[in-house]
Amino acid sequence: MTKQPQENKVVLDTQAMLSRLKEDTFPAFSEEQSSDFLDPNIRDFFDELFLATGLTRSGVIRDANISRTYGYQIMDGTRIGKRDYYLSISFAMHLDLTTTQRMLAVTSSGALHALIKRDAALIFAINHGYDNLKLYEFLVQLDLVPLDTGIEGA
Repeated sequence: MTKQPQENKVVLDTQAMLSRLKEDTFPAFSEEQSSDFLDPNIRDFFDELFLATGLTRSGVIRDANISRTYGYQIMDGTRIGKRDYYLSISFAMHLDLTTTQRMLAVTSSGALHALIKRDAALIFAINHGYDNLKLYEFLVQLDLVPLDTGIEGA
């Protein structure tokens, strides 16, 4: 079962924003329109994600196989993690592709791209509900580099 945050805000629409950005002027920024943009606050993003999914940070960090202290630090924004760490968190939380891409955007980690073989494998795994263990086996089978969790031998 794929868990995803339940939006209690205005739904962000990337395609609509891309269309607006083709217009002659940049969209005016006001309090009412601030919900049109992704909030780059990592802590707030994860707080909302955990509230929406009902998961715990400790359980996700364990399932992501990330160092406990470091996991808490990258989720509260006091340290910046590698892209693979956020992807491990995504797989531990069983996030859908849209939410994973938003996590990567909020953490300035770079979106998954379907034409890059490793990224394509990650997208496939997300779409098929893989956990971190199944993902590891899948990437090895494809002769691709597994996610780095920062833990030796993982």
